[in-house]
Amino acid sequence: MSHSTSDIYDALAPYYREYAEKKTAYLSAVDSFILDNAPEGAGSLLDVGAGDGIRGMSIARQQGISRTVLCDLSSEMVARCQELKPTEVWQAAAEALPETNMRFEVITCLWNVLGHLAGREERIKALQRMGDLLAENGVIFFDVNNRHNASAYGTLKVLGRVILDTILPDERRGDARFDWKIKEKVFPAKGHLFTPAEIEGIIHAAGLQVKNRISVDYTTGEFSQSPFNGQLLYLVGK
Repeated sequence: MSHSTSDIYDALAPYYREYAEKKTAYLSAVDSFILDNAPEGAGSLLDVGAGDGIRGMSIARQQGISRTVLCDLSSEMVARCQELKPTEVWQAAAEALPETNMRFEVITCLWNVLGHLAGREERIKALQRMGDLLAENGVIFFDVNNRHNASAYGTLKVLGRVILDTILPDERRGDARFDWKIKEKVFPAKGHLFTPAEIEGIIHAAGLQVKNRISVDYTTGEFSQSPFNGQLLYLVGK
Protein backbone atom coordinates (compact mmCIF):
# COMPACT_ATOMS: atom_id res chain seq x y z
CA MET A 1 0.00 0.00 0.00
CA SER A 2 1.39 3.39 -1.00
CA HIS A 3 0.97 6.54 1.07
CA SER A 4 0.85 10.16 -0.02
CA THR A 5 3.55 12.57 1.10
CA SER A 6 1.07 14.25 3.45
CA ASP A 7 0.20 10.85 5.00
CA ILE A 8 3.86 10.14 5.63
CA TYR A 9 4.50 13.53 7.21
CA ASP A 10 1.35 13.26 9.32
CA ALA A 11 2.82 10.05 10.74
CA LEU A 12 6.30 11.55 11.09
CA ALA A 13 5.11 14.71 12.87
CA PRO A 14 5.46 13.42 16.47
CA TYR A 15 9.03 12.31 15.74
CA TYR A 16 10.08 15.03 13.28
CA ARG A 17 12.10 17.06 15.78
CA GLU A 18 14.00 13.96 16.93
CA TYR A 19 14.72 13.02 13.31
CA ALA A 20 15.86 16.55 12.39
CA GLU A 21 18.26 16.70 15.33
CA LYS A 22 20.14 13.74 13.85
CA LYS A 23 20.91 15.90 10.80
CA THR A 24 22.02 18.98 12.74
CA ALA A 25 25.37 19.44 10.97
CA TYR A 26 23.76 19.60 7.54
CA LEU A 27 20.69 21.60 8.47
CA SER A 28 22.70 24.14 10.49
CA ALA A 29 25.12 24.62 7.58
CA VAL A 30 22.24 25.33 5.18
CA ASP A 31 20.67 27.73 7.68
CA SER A 32 23.96 29.62 8.12
CA PHE A 33 24.22 30.06 4.34
CA ILE A 34 20.71 31.52 4.31
CA LEU A 35 21.49 33.91 7.16
CA ASP A 36 24.70 35.04 5.45
CA ASN A 37 23.01 35.63 2.09
CA ALA A 38 19.52 36.91 2.91
CA PRO A 39 18.81 40.48 1.76
CA GLU A 40 19.89 43.03 4.34
CA GLY A 41 16.94 44.35 6.29
CA ALA A 42 14.55 41.68 5.02
CA GLY A 43 11.24 41.89 6.88
CA SER A 44 9.25 38.95 5.49
CA LEU A 45 9.80 35.20 5.09
CA LEU A 46 7.74 32.38 3.60
CA ASP A 47 8.83 28.83 4.44
CA VAL A 48 7.39 26.32 1.94
CA GLY A 49 7.31 22.76 3.23
CA ALA A 50 7.95 24.06 6.71
CA GLY A 51 7.57 20.79 8.62
CA ASP A 52 7.02 21.58 12.28
CA GLY A 53 7.93 25.24 11.64
CA ILE A 54 10.76 25.45 14.16
CA ARG A 55 13.43 25.89 11.51
CA GLY A 56 11.66 28.63 9.59
CA MET A 57 10.85 30.53 12.77
CA SER A 58 14.46 30.25 13.93
CA ILE A 59 15.78 31.65 10.64
CA ALA A 60 13.30 34.52 10.82
CA ARG A 61 14.19 35.30 14.42
CA GLN A 62 17.94 35.27 13.79
CA GLN A 63 17.51 37.46 10.71
CA GLY A 64 15.27 39.92 12.54
CA ILE A 65 12.33 39.18 10.25
CA SER A 66 8.98 40.25 11.72
CA ARG A 67 6.47 38.78 9.22
CA THR A 68 6.74 34.99 8.88
CA VAL A 69 4.40 32.66 7.00
CA LEU A 70 4.76 28.89 7.36
CA CYS A 71 3.31 26.55 4.74
CA ASP A 72 2.95 22.77 4.70
CA LEU A 73 0.60 20.20 3.18
CA SER A 74 0.49 17.91 6.23
CA SER A 75 -2.35 18.61 8.66
CA GLU A 76 -0.24 17.45 11.60
CA MET A 77 2.67 19.68 10.61
CA VAL A 78 0.33 22.63 10.11
CA ALA A 79 -0.98 22.12 13.65
CA ARG A 80 2.56 22.28 15.00
CA CYS A 81 3.29 25.40 12.96
CA GLN A 82 0.21 27.10 14.40
CA GLU A 83 1.48 26.50 17.93
CA LEU A 84 4.49 28.72 17.13
CA LYS A 85 2.19 31.67 16.32
CA PRO A 86 3.77 32.95 13.10
CA THR A 87 2.03 35.71 11.14
CA GLU A 88 0.08 33.10 9.15
CA VAL A 89 0.05 29.36 8.47
CA TRP A 90 -1.01 28.01 5.08
CA GLN A 91 -1.98 24.43 4.36
CA ALA A 92 -1.06 24.02 0.70
CA ALA A 93 1.15 22.11 -1.70
CA ALA A 94 4.27 23.87 -2.94
CA GLU A 95 2.91 23.94 -6.50
CA ALA A 96 -0.42 25.38 -5.35
CA LEU A 97 0.56 28.26 -3.07
CA PRO A 98 -2.47 30.48 -2.47
CA GLU A 99 -3.13 33.76 -4.26
CA THR A 100 -2.28 36.62 -1.93
CA ASN A 101 -1.21 40.25 -2.04
CA MET A 102 1.66 39.47 0.31
CA ARG A 103 5.19 39.49 -1.12
CA PHE A 104 8.26 38.07 0.56
CA GLU A 105 11.88 39.13 0.61
CA VAL A 106 12.99 35.63 1.65
CA ILE A 107 11.38 32.36 0.57
CA THR A 108 12.79 29.05 1.79
CA CYS A 109 11.98 25.58 0.50
CA LEU A 110 14.33 23.26 2.33
CA TRP A 111 15.38 19.64 2.78
CA ASN A 112 14.50 18.38 -0.71
CA VAL A 113 10.88 19.55 -0.64
CA LEU A 114 11.00 19.79 -4.45
CA GLY A 115 12.07 16.15 -4.58
CA HIS A 116 8.78 15.11 -2.99
CA LEU A 117 6.68 16.64 -5.75
CA ALA A 118 5.24 14.34 -8.39
CA GLY A 119 7.32 15.38 -11.39
CA ARG A 120 9.05 18.06 -13.43
CA GLU A 121 5.92 20.08 -14.21
CA GLU A 122 4.94 20.25 -10.53
CA ARG A 123 8.48 21.39 -9.63
CA ILE A 124 8.38 24.11 -12.24
CA LYS A 125 4.95 25.23 -11.01
CA ALA A 126 6.21 25.34 -7.41
CA LEU A 127 9.15 27.59 -8.30
CA GLN A 128 6.91 29.74 -10.50
CA ARG A 129 4.50 30.27 -7.61
CA MET A 130 7.38 31.14 -5.29
CA GLY A 131 8.65 33.57 -7.92
CA ASP A 132 5.19 35.15 -8.11
CA LEU A 133 5.32 35.78 -4.36
CA LEU A 134 8.78 37.35 -4.33
CA ALA A 135 9.16 40.98 -3.37
CA GLU A 136 11.33 43.15 -5.56
CA ASN A 137 14.92 41.97 -5.02
CA GLY A 138 13.60 39.00 -3.01
CA VAL A 139 15.39 35.64 -3.11
CA ILE A 140 14.53 31.96 -2.83
CA PHE A 141 16.71 29.42 -1.03
CA PHE A 142 16.24 25.70 -1.64
CA ASP A 143 18.28 22.51 -1.44
CA VAL A 144 17.79 19.21 -3.25
CA ASN A 145 19.25 15.72 -3.14
CA ASN A 146 22.09 15.37 -5.65
CA ARG A 147 22.23 12.27 -7.86
CA HIS A 148 25.84 13.18 -8.73
CA ASN A 149 26.99 13.43 -5.11
CA ALA A 150 30.30 11.55 -5.19
CA SER A 151 30.92 12.14 -1.48
CA ALA A 152 27.81 10.05 -0.76
CA TYR A 153 27.74 7.51 -3.59
CA GLY A 154 31.41 7.15 -4.53
CA THR A 155 33.44 8.58 -7.40
CA LEU A 156 33.20 5.59 -9.74
CA LYS A 157 29.44 5.21 -9.35
CA VAL A 158 28.86 8.90 -9.94
CA LEU A 159 31.21 8.91 -12.94
CA GLY A 160 29.07 6.19 -14.48
CA ARG A 161 25.93 8.19 -13.72
CA VAL A 162 27.39 11.34 -15.27
CA ILE A 163 28.33 9.51 -18.47
CA LEU A 164 24.94 7.81 -18.75
CA ASP A 165 23.01 10.98 -17.91
CA THR A 166 25.00 12.91 -20.52
CA ILE A 167 24.62 10.37 -23.32
CA LEU A 168 21.06 9.24 -22.58
CA PRO A 169 19.42 11.80 -20.27
CA ASP A 170 16.34 10.51 -18.48
CA GLU A 171 15.10 12.29 -15.36
CA ARG A 172 13.24 9.16 -14.25
CA ARG A 173 16.59 7.71 -13.12
CA GLY A 174 16.42 10.12 -10.21
CA ASP A 175 13.18 8.62 -8.89
CA ALA A 176 13.85 6.60 -5.74
CA ARG A 177 11.60 4.35 -3.67
CA PHE A 178 12.43 3.46 -0.10
CA ASP A 179 10.89 2.37 3.17
CA TRP A 180 10.64 5.14 5.74
CA LYS A 181 10.53 3.59 9.20
CA ILE A 182 8.66 5.76 11.69
CA LYS A 183 8.72 4.07 15.07
CA GLU A 184 6.73 0.84 14.69
CA LYS A 185 5.35 1.78 11.25
CA VAL A 186 6.95 1.32 7.84
CA PHE A 187 5.79 3.56 5.00
CA PRO A 188 6.65 2.92 1.34
CA ALA A 189 7.91 6.36 0.31
CA LYS A 190 9.42 7.96 -2.75
CA GLY A 191 11.56 10.94 -3.59
CA HIS A 192 13.71 12.34 -6.35
CA LEU A 193 17.44 12.89 -6.72
CA PHE A 194 18.39 15.67 -9.13
CA THR A 195 21.37 16.22 -11.37
CA PRO A 196 22.73 19.79 -11.41
CA ALA A 197 21.71 20.18 -15.07
CA GLU A 198 18.19 18.94 -14.34
CA ILE A 199 17.45 21.26 -11.43
CA GLU A 200 19.01 24.25 -13.17
CA GLY A 201 16.82 23.55 -16.20
CA ILE A 202 13.80 23.60 -13.89
CA ILE A 203 14.93 26.90 -12.37
CA HIS A 204 15.22 28.51 -15.79
CA ALA A 205 11.90 27.03 -16.97
CA ALA A 206 10.28 28.71 -13.95
CA GLY A 207 11.61 32.08 -15.10
CA LEU A 208 14.19 32.35 -12.31
CA GLN A 209 17.95 32.86 -12.31
CA VAL A 210 20.67 31.12 -10.30
CA LYS A 211 22.49 33.68 -8.19
CA ASN A 212 24.60 31.23 -6.18
CA ARG A 213 25.04 27.46 -5.87
CA ILE A 214 27.10 25.46 -3.43
CA SER A 215 27.25 21.85 -2.33
CA VAL A 216 26.80 20.84 1.30
CA ASP A 217 28.05 17.53 2.68
CA TYR A 218 25.06 15.71 4.18
CA THR A 219 27.13 14.27 7.04
CA THR A 220 29.52 17.07 7.99
CA GLY A 221 27.83 20.20 6.67
CA GLU A 222 31.04 21.19 4.87
CA PHE A 223 30.63 23.58 1.93
CA SER A 224 32.12 22.94 -1.51
CA GLN A 225 32.02 24.73 -4.85
CA SER A 226 32.10 21.37 -6.64
CA PRO A 227 28.70 20.03 -7.77
CA PHE A 228 29.93 16.53 -6.86
CA ASN A 229 30.61 17.05 -3.15
CA GLY A 230 27.24 17.21 -1.44
CA GLN A 231 23.60 18.13 -1.73
CA LEU A 232 22.83 21.10 -3.98
CA LEU A 233 21.91 24.39 -2.27
CA TYR A 234 20.65 27.26 -4.42
CA LEU A 235 20.00 30.95 -4.08
CA VAL A 236 17.76 32.07 -6.93
CA GLY A 237 15.88 35.20 -7.90
CA LYS A 238 14.10 36.87 -10.79
